[in-house]
Amino acid sequence: MGSWNSVESLKSSTWRELEAVYRVLLSLLVTLQGIGLKCTIQKEISQCGAISENFTQLGGKIEEFLLHSHSSNTNSKYFYSFKRCEQFISKEGGKSIPASPIHVALYLTHLLDKGSSKSVVQSAVYGIKWAHNIQGIQDPTTNSFVVNLMEAAKRQPHRPKVKKDHITVDVLINLCSKYKDCNDLLVIRDLTMIILCFAGFLRYDEVSAIRCKDIVFKDDNFSIKIFKSKTDQYRLGDEIVICKGESIACPYLLLKKYFQLAMINSESDNFLFRPIFRSKQVCSLIYKNKRLSYTRARECIVSRLKSICPDLNISLHSLRAGGLLQPPIQM
Repeated sequence: MGSWNSVESLKSSTWRELEAVYRVLLSLLVTLQGIGLKCTIQKEISQCGAISENFTQLGGKIEEFLLHSHSSNTNSKYFYSFKRCEQFISKEGGKSIPASPIHVALYLTHLLDKGSSKSVVQSAVYGIKWAHNIQGIQDPTTNSFVVNLMEAAKRQPHRPKVKKDHITVDVLINLCSKYKDCNDLLVIRDLTMIILCFAGFLRYDEVSAIRCKDIVFKDDNFSIKIFKSKTDQYRLGDEIVICKGESIACPYLLLKKYFQLAMINSESDNFLFRPIFRSKQVCSLIYKNKRLSYTRARECIVSRLKSICPDLNISLHSLRAGGLLQPPIQM
């Protein structure tokens, strides 16, 4: 289920993408059945007073369409939050679907009593709300006990927030100046990711998902197609355009250089930023179509930036934040 067999691995990338989506939907269908959704739908159909073969078939499809009400990651998060609540209530002899408001309040009290953070309590409430709303059952989280316990969680002692510093244009220009004569593919890959995150206001999730064919070069700019974004809830997709600059940190020239060094085919379906291997005098992107992991990208990018600004408290998000606070018009 989790990997391709010898026959499947030879099929086209389009087939494998569609098959992967189908398998995710199947796994989520099992998730929704795990909260008794299928039984609830069948019960509602049988009680409506008009049972037909068409109603039965449509009832089976309701689950599939309900999957699209939230993203797969959101469904998974809510499901496991609800299951932890279900385990607690069932252990004490209660019923989780439909859950009694007092049982939910007792569960939240249990979380607060053992020192759980505000986010843990909120996840529990949202998971319980999701499990009831998706089945058309009365939501127990609207009870005043639950609402006030949510407020109490926000007032619990917590660590003060330590915000990350943002990156400036000057830091990026100094970084690119340091490697201006470098033709090492590993260095150029890291610099290209850094500049794209800054100039395009991109999250790492969006950068890592870019494929070679998603980039189109023109005379004085290039465009990037973004198919999935945190703020694009309905997956409509978007396209960003980045103009050619005049400084050494120009995103256009740096991306062109990366394409040349990595010998990238602009029509390829492979991920643009992949891990790199070295063998004697050869330095190249791995042949497997595998995106660079967040952990490795953070390690590479932060170490490059720290070489210029060692005293700053930075993360990958510092690049997007820096681009938004100081538009990269000087690049």
